[in-house]
Amino acid sequence: MDPIRNKGTQLLQQVLGTNEGVAEAIEQEIYETHQNKVDENYKESLRTHLFNLKENGLLRQRVISGDITPQTFAQMSTDDMAKPDLRLAEEHLRRRSITDCIFHDHIQPRHRNQDNPDEDRP
Repeated sequence: MDPIRNKGTQLLQQVLGTNEGVAEAIEQEIYETHQNKVDENYKESLRTHLFNLKENGLLRQRVISGDITPQTFAQMSTDDMAKPDLRLAEEHLRRRSITDCIFHDHIQPRHRNQDNPDEDRP
């Protein structure tokens, strides 16, 4: 096995603290998701999955318990792996931004001076 893949499996094992089979299965699924290539996309995906496992205890427990399969976990996006409270805050911010853009009542047409069309007036 590739040294990078071995290191990825070791890091997953450290984070999960479970039997080595779960870590190996997750690494294998991430590898297969990236067309069996150890490239920058594979490395970035592995880093992202490791980070989210470390930071999100609920996600980690669901992976350890088998509630989330290695295949499902390997295909999860960053948003899918985010903590529920962070997801809620991001959704609230997204909705607020959309609302602010759509319901902006203060937009008024700009009028130009007939004598000087390059000059704006209120």
